[in-house]
Amino acid sequence: MLRAEAEHLVRRTSFGVDWAVVDALVSVSRSDAVDLLLDFDLNPAPAPPADATVEGGTMWEQIRGLTRWWFERMLTVPRPLEEHLALFWHSHFAVNANKLEHAWQAADLLDRLRRGSLGTFDALLHSTSISPAMLLYLDNHRNEALRPNENYARELLELHTLSPGHYTEHDIIEAARAWSGHGLADGYRSYRFTPSEHDAGSKSIFGIVRSWDGPQVIDEIVGGVRREACARFVATKLWSYFAYPNPPSHVVDDLVVPYLVAGRDLRVLLSAIFTHDAFYGATARQGLVRAPVHWSVACTAQARLDVFDTQPELYVGTMGQSLFFPLTPEGWGNNAEWISPIAMWSRADFARRVANRMNVNDYLQEIVDQPVPTAVESLRRAMGIPVLSPTSRRAIEDQLAAERAAGSTDEFRNAVTVTLLSPEMQLA
Repeated sequence: MLRAEAEHLVRRTSFGVDWAVVDALVSVSRSDAVDLLLDFDLNPAPAPPADATVEGGTMWEQIRGLTRWWFERMLTVPRPLEEHLALFWHSHFAVNANKLEHAWQAADLLDRLRRGSLGTFDALLHSTSISPAMLLYLDNHRNEALRPNENYARELLELHTLSPGHYTEHDIIEAARAWSGHGLADGYRSYRFTPSEHDAGSKSIFGIVRSWDGPQVIDEIVGGVRREACARFVATKLWSYFAYPNPPSHVVDDLVVPYLVAGRDLRVLLSAIFTHDAFYGATARQGLVRAPVHWSVACTAQARLDVFDTQPELYVGTMGQSLFFPLTPEGWGNNAEWISPIAMWSRADFARRVANRMNVNDYLQEIVDQPVPTAVESLRRAMGIPVLSPTSRRAIEDQLAAERAAGSTDEFRNAVTVTLLSPEMQLA
C-alpha cells in the first residue's frame, strides 16, 4: 500500500491513529492489510461490568458503567475495527435503552452485534430479531394473533433489510402477522415462541402466499425475491459509514457480487469495501465527519489519556450521539447530523478538557520550547492528522505566535484545543 492509503485505512477503521500500524501496512497489499485489521482474535474477550449484566441496582448507573466500559474498549483493543462495527450495527439495529427493563438487555444486544459482525447477515438478523432488547423496543412482545403489532415488521423491512419502494404496506401487515407469537417469557428475560398467540393462517408477502412464520420472512428477504435489494441496502449502509454517503451504483455493484457469492458473508463485504479503489479516492478521503463517539475516542487516544480522564460519556450526548440512546429506530446519520452550533460548542468543551488533562500529565509539553512551525508539526503528528491544509496550519501557527507574543500562560492548552478543533481532526 501507498503510505497515504495506509493512513486513510487506519483512520477509518480505528478511533485514533497508531503510526506503527500505518508503518506496518505500508509494506503489504490492500488485501493483506484488511486481513490484519480484521483479525479480531487479538482482542481480549469482552468483559462488561458485572453489574450491567445482572438485574438489580439502578439502571441509569448500570448503563453509564456499560457506556464507559465500551468507550474504554474502543480506546484499548488492538483491533478497534471490531468496535467500529459494533457501533455501526448499534445504529443500524437501533434500540433506545429508555424502553428496556434492565441494563443487561442492552449489554446482550451489543454482544450479539459484536459477535455477529463478521458472520452472515442472515445470522445477525435472526439473532437481533429475538433479542429481548429488540422485542421490547419494537413491541413484538405484544404482537399476538388477535392483537397484531406492526412495529417490528415495519422496521425490519424499512430500516433493517430494505428501504421504501421494495415492499408494500400490505407486506408489512402480513409480516406482522407472521411475527405474532414471537415474544418474551420469564418476566421479559428470554425469547419464547408461543404457538397459541401465533397467526398460523395463510399470508401473502412479496406476492408469495404461504403460512408464513417470522423467521421465514428474514430468510426470504436475504435469500429470496428481495435478495439483491437487501444486499444493495446493506452494502450501501456499510460503505456510507466507512467511506462516504450515497455511493454510485457501480461501486455498490462491485460490493454486492462477492458478498452474495459468499452467502452474504459480512467479512467478504468489508474486504470488498476496504480494497476497492474508490475507498482510496478523493471523494472518500474527504467524505466523512467524525461522529461524536469516534472523535472523542480519537482525541483521548491521541492525547494518551484514558476515558476516566476525559469522560466522553458526559459530552457526546450534547454532540448528538449518546450510546444506547439513539433517538429513533433509524439510528444516527452522518456528516450534517454532527454539525450544529450546540454540537460544536460541546466539542470545544471536550477539546478543552483533553488539553487540560494533557497539561496535567505533561504530555507534549516540549512544544512550548519549539519554534512555532516545529511545534505545529509536533501537534499534527501527535493528534494523528496525516496532513494539515495550508489554511489550518497557518491558523494554528498564528494562534500559537499570538499566544507567545502576549506571554500567555495558556499557550499549550490553547494550541492543543485549536488543533483538536481543526477541520482535519473533525474528518475521519
